[in-house]
Amino acid sequence: MAMPVLEALLVIVEMLMLIATGLAVGIAAAAAHSDVKLPSPVAMAAGYLMLGIICDATARPPRRRRRGRALQVLLTLFVIGLLMSRDVISTLPWMTLWFIVAASAISSWRWLAMRLPSAMPAVLQPARPAAFIGNSMAATRLLQAIEADPSHRLRPVGFFDDRMRMGPLHDKLPYLGTIDELVSYIHEHELRDVFMALPWSAGDRISSLIARLRFLPLTVHLIPDQMPPVIHHHKENNALEGIIMPTLMLPPFSPAGAFAKRALDLVCSAVLLLPLIPLFLLVALAIKLDSPGPVFFFQPRSGQFGRSFNVFKFRSLHVAKADTAAESLVQRGDSRVTRVGKYLRKYSIDELPQIINVLLGDMSLVGPRPHAPRAKAGGRIYAEVMPDYMLRYRVKPGMTGWAQVNGWRGNTDTEDKLRKRVEFDFHYIENWSMMRDIKILAMTVPSALFPPKDNV
Repeated sequence: MAMPVLEALLVIVEMLMLIATGLAVGIAAAAAHSDVKLPSPVAMAAGYLMLGIICDATARPPRRRRRGRALQVLLTLFVIGLLMSRDVISTLPWMTLWFIVAASAISSWRWLAMRLPSAMPAVLQPARPAAFIGNSMAATRLLQAIEADPSHRLRPVGFFDDRMRMGPLHDKLPYLGTIDELVSYIHEHELRDVFMALPWSAGDRISSLIARLRFLPLTVHLIPDQMPPVIHHHKENNALEGIIMPTLMLPPFSPAGAFAKRALDLVCSAVLLLPLIPLFLLVALAIKLDSPGPVFFFQPRSGQFGRSFNVFKFRSLHVAKADTAAESLVQRGDSRVTRVGKYLRKYSIDELPQIINVLLGDMSLVGPRPHAPRAKAGGRIYAEVMPDYMLRYRVKPGMTGWAQVNGWRGNTDTEDKLRKRVEFDFHYIENWSMMRDIKILAMTVPSALFPPKDNV
């Protein structure tokens, strides 16, 4: 009950913000003696609610819109509002202002909402889903401790276990599958906390499990073999006081950090997309005049947690010679590259449509560059060259990254190039901050204007 109530409050506030910003922009337009007629703020708010319901019904995971789809809804409303206007040219500046102000207000509200739950009444506090790994008496005792304290804000959803045997958790929680199935489970659910119910003496098995989970955005706690007789809940840090429970793994970003990073992606992408539209039209025309075929090129790439998605790119290769799987990297003087494509690739213009992937939530503005699953360095697939390569997938891939602004752009056709680039990716993940993201975005402009000579 808590989560629907909280989400309803969030949507109501967002609708009121949309109405308020619409009225403010309308007043500003009237004060400027503009005769432009903007859409009704109430109608826009109703459209925001209806489109949001549709997105919630079709999103995977189900609540994904709460963390990123609002700006897509606003962008849709922006386009609909322009199409319904009598004079697009005069309406465009005011609709753009409305869009930017509303997006900023809603993003700021959601940033604040991340910090509200601890101050809300218990009935409104969303419980965090948590799962167990293993099926032991220690897990059962911790489950009893969690259920005995209503203020813990943890909601046990089930357990994962590779050993197909009956245990004390079977009649208390649903069995969710093997450890490998945990990966697909978190794709569909907002699971953040995992409690590992293994004996502390089983060091090798614990290390093996952590190695399998380490690229997932989870906080993994190790349940002690012996539980204390009295357990109290510590409200400040959401830990069960009295239980010595080592944290074996943390997600790369805190919830607040992930939220702030996504808000930056959404606002910056939406703001950048509008002035880029004329450039997109010019590039599309140049591509069509240069060679037959579509303007855009869609290629499968590996994203966060190794999940596949289609990346948007301007087509830079001849259609008949394109390599969708990217098993053969483009080399200098490659005959597959079109005349226009040579310049699109040199200055990374072919990558600009990936701003759509950012809006869709498949990518971030800043992060490790997405690689094709079958791409090779020195004749070997990337994951074969570096055993730790999969750790890049703990975060979303980016349009630009720490490696790229430090000169490591272009092909990763050799093992040394791949290792160096991945080292920069790991450094970015381990030392992430919002200021670093902003710094990388600022460094991207000169990096793109003055590319390395081997960029193809």
